[in-house]
Amino acid sequence: MSRFTAPLLVAALVSPLAAQTIDVDQPSNTTCMAGFWQDDLAQSFKPNASSCSGAGLFMRTGIGGAENVTISLYDGLPTAGGTQLATGTVLGNPGTWVDVFWPAVPVTPGTEYFIVFSSDLRSMCVAGDTSNPYPGGITYANAGFGAFPSFDYTFRTYTGGGLDLAINGLCPNVSIDISGGTAFGQVAIASGPAAGSFTIPVGALCGGTQLGLSSPTLRTIQTLDSTGSLSLPVLLPAGVCGAMLLQAVDLGSCSPSNTVGL
Repeated sequence: MSRFTAPLLVAALVSPLAAQTIDVDQPSNTTCMAGFWQDDLAQSFKPNASSCSGAGLFMRTGIGGAENVTISLYDGLPTAGGTQLATGTVLGNPGTWVDVFWPAVPVTPGTEYFIVFSSDLRSMCVAGDTSNPYPGGITYANAGFGAFPSFDYTFRTYTGGGLDLAINGLCPNVSIDISGGTAFGQVAIASGPAAGSFTIPVGALCGGTQLGLSSPTLRTIQTLDSTGSLSLPVLLPAGVCGAMLLQAVDLGSCSPSNTVGL
């Protein structure tokens, strides 16, 4: 079986992939919390859902002008060894929400994550509130990501837009069941010997998408039905039972699924 090496689609998505749902929401907007002219801006948060597919910031009215805003998801602060899990850039304007979307990535509910943000022209100001409206996280600003424990930016995160993968039946006679994909689109199913972290190389099919598998191998590409679903009966070699994980990737949106064991 081949690995993910076919050139086609690079994941650099900044518009909604599918139905998006707000997961974490801090809407209070009472001040100009930090300007993009400052360095090292970030907000910590704890997701409620098991995936994150985007994040948004509210720009304070009357400060700056239109500019490109980049928002990235990290599992720790960049200066503390954090890894970037997703990123996107979109044009933003003062007095509006600036939302960036990416292929849904798995996150652990209740665990601390960070959204890190910047802009190209550094003219706008991110709104916020100094009265600790969101107890699940804090504001960071200025060189070295200075912490402001009672401050929060006006921000929100999104969940949704990803695949759901399930294995039904008793190995080796199983059904690989997928839902939540692109209608009439294609889905790739990969296997790996263990959980891990693997980023599909840029220039490959869905390059840039992060998988939760160690050393993944592409097993098959299938077509989804009108509801974005698939039920695939499979008779597996007995030796893989209990020794393999599967994960799927929607090739229309480059959204990865959860990982499941056989």
